Amino acid sequence: MEKVKLNISGSLVGIEIPSTIAFEGIEEQLKSILIKNHKLLRTLKFYKLIKPNFDIEEILKVKKIIESIIGLKPLEKIKEYKGIKERKIECRFHYGSLRSGEKLESESSIVIIGNLNPGSYVKSKKNIFVYGKAYGTLHAGCQINKYQSSFIYIEGGECLDIRIGETQFIYEHNEINKNLIFEKKAGKIIEKKIDKNQIKELIKRMGLDLM
Repeated sequence: MEKVKLNISGSLVGIEIPSTIAFEGIEEQLKSILIKNHKLLRTLKFYKLIKPNFDIEEILKVKKIIESIIGLKPLEKIKEYKGIKERKIECRFHYGSLRSGEKLESESSIVIIGNLNPGSYVKSKKNIFVYGKAYGTLHAGCQINKYQSSFIYIEGGECLDIRIGETQFIYEHNEINKNLIFEKKAGKIIEKKIDKNQIKELIKRMGLDLM
């Protein structure tokens, strides 16, 4: 059975509803995927429905469900944004946690919605952004000549092997610290705690627009 899919592009999320899904079964699927990805979706501005095989009344009900969960605005109703264009962003999204021994590699920046367990490994040529607790190895900025300003952000974590380019930093704390960014400056990796506004700026650096 086909499922509802999310396609994120800039500040817009396209919610693709396969034609094989009947209206009677859409509410449960919508609620499930929107709640699961709520942390990421709340950073966007607009949504649009893709391929809904419903009549006008049913589409209005679907929109009501979406807006009650994530509070985004339907793109077609925003007159001042009529000229907005979807743009492809170089960012990979991973939903779910990584277990010990699992690896995740990307040519672009990575946004992870989940936790990284001890023994997991994430490698990105650009940036790494973790909406969750991290305990494994994170290696960003693998193309060091091109991406000198790469960063690693974690929502929380204790024991980490942090690498940016060819520089390594072992982060060890007995208590979980929240909202940390790791960046390379003057040949060393430094850690810093950041606030919500600074987190938004980080996501913008990866090509995602925020409200």
